[in-house]
Amino acid sequence: MFFFGYILPYAAAAVFVVGMVRRTWDWLSRPVPLPLTVSSVAGGRRARAAAVAKELVLFPSLYRGDRRLWLSAWLMHASLLVVLVGHTVGIAFAAQQFRYFGASKEASVWLSGAMGLLVGLVFTVALLTVLYRRAANVEVKRISGPDDYLALVLLLCVAASGLAMRYSAEVDLAEVRTYLAGLLVFRASPLPRAWLFLVHFAAVNALLLYFPFSKLVHLTGAFVGRSLLVQPPPVYPTPADGPTAAPLFSQGDRP
Repeated sequence: MFFFGYILPYAAAAVFVVGMVRRTWDWLSRPVPLPLTVSSVAGGRRARAAAVAKELVLFPSLYRGDRRLWLSAWLMHASLLVVLVGHTVGIAFAAQQFRYFGASKEASVWLSGAMGLLVGLVFTVALLTVLYRRAANVEVKRISGPDDYLALVLLLCVAASGLAMRYSAEVDLAEVRTYLAGLLVFRASPLPRAWLFLVHFAAVNALLLYFPFSKLVHLTGAFVGRSLLVQPPPVYPTPADGPTAAPLFSQGDRP
C-alpha cells in the first residue's frame, strides 16, 4: 500500500500539472495564420478579458443554444468548483473554517459535512443528467466516443464514492483529513484503510492521470479558444508580413 498511498498521489499530481502546462503551451505556440474573430468585442484588452470571463463563468452561448443542457452543464461545473474549494479548505482547516464566522467547533464540522453533502448531490445529479443526454440524444450519441463516456464515468465514481463516505460508519473523516493534509505538506500520515475511501482515492488519482489526455482539458482550452474569437475585427487581405499567431489580448483594437 506504500505506492498507492504515498507515491501514486504525487505521481498523479505531477502528470496532471505537467500535462496541462504542456497542452496549454502547445495551443499557445501553434501558428494562427488567419484571424479567428467571430464576435469582436470593442473596448480594448479589459473588455475582451471581461467577455471571456463572462463566457467561462455563465456559459451564455450554451444558454442561447440549449437551455436544458446549459442548466446541467452549469450546475456540474459550478458544483465541481465548490467541491474542489471545499475539499481544500476543509482539509486545511480540519473542518473548523466556520469557527471564523462565529460557529462552534461541533457546528463547524456539521456545516462542513452538510454543505459537502448538498453540493455533492447536486454534482452527481448534474453528471447523471449529462450522461443521460449523451446516451439518449441521437445526435449527441452519434458524435460521442468511448473517451466521452469514460470521463463521465470517472467523475461519477469520484462523486458517488465521496457521497457514500458520508453515510459510512467505517470511514473516519478526521483520519482522512489528517492523511490528506499530510500529503499537502509532504508529511506522511497513516493511510486510512476504509474501502470506500480507497475507492474514492483511486478514482481521484485515475482522473488526475487521465485528465491532461482527455477532452476534460477544455478547462484551459476554452479560455484559449474563446479569447481568440473575441479579438478585434480582422483586416483583409491579411498582410503578407502579418503575425503568424493571434495574440490572446492585444493592446488595442485594430482600425
